[in-house]
Amino acid sequence: MRSAMELIRNGGLRAATVPAIAKAADVAQATVRNHFPDQPALLDEVGAMILDDLALPDSEIFDGLETPVDRVSRLAHELVAFYGRGQEWWFVLTADASMSPAFQHTTEMYEERFDALVKEAVGPMEDDPLVVAMVGSVIGPPLHYALIAKGFTPDDVVESSLAMLLPWLESRGPRSTAARQPGRSRRRGGGCR
Repeated sequence: MRSAMELIRNGGLRAATVPAIAKAADVAQATVRNHFPDQPALLDEVGAMILDDLALPDSEIFDGLETPVDRVSRLAHELVAFYGRGQEWWFVLTADASMSPAFQHTTEMYEERFDALVKEAVGPMEDDPLVVAMVGSVIGPPLHYALIAKGFTPDDVVESSLAMLLPWLESRGPRSTAARQPGRSRRRGGGCR
């Protein structure tokens, strides 16, 4: 399996043919076909290996942390480290249009784990879809990689993201519930002043 992963990393999806994998792994082509009867089965296994190798954070990162602000901060730092480990794969997967559908199951596994981490991080606010969407968007990969592509360091990215996100998150917490009651909301109607 490592052979297939390296072939994809170095040559894209087209490089991971059964003959190439068999040659790289020093096994018979029939052995490859026996373990992976079709490309989706092979790619699911490769995708799971990639996520394992990159060590996507799990809920243990929240041990001992009480508040959503503390948990979101920890998650943001852990994700920046994860994105750093996965930067090469991010560019491999986004450089080839055929990679996205091929790794759809892996993407779904990542998104499911990411969403669960975000919900656990925000704790009692997990039922607030805006909170979950905002936290996921601000500490998620698109903003991260956009800022990295502009030359910012991972430390710059996480500190800037948290500087924007944490005050907003605190304003959404239980203490600010009265401020969000109907009739007591801030300016209605959409625009910024």
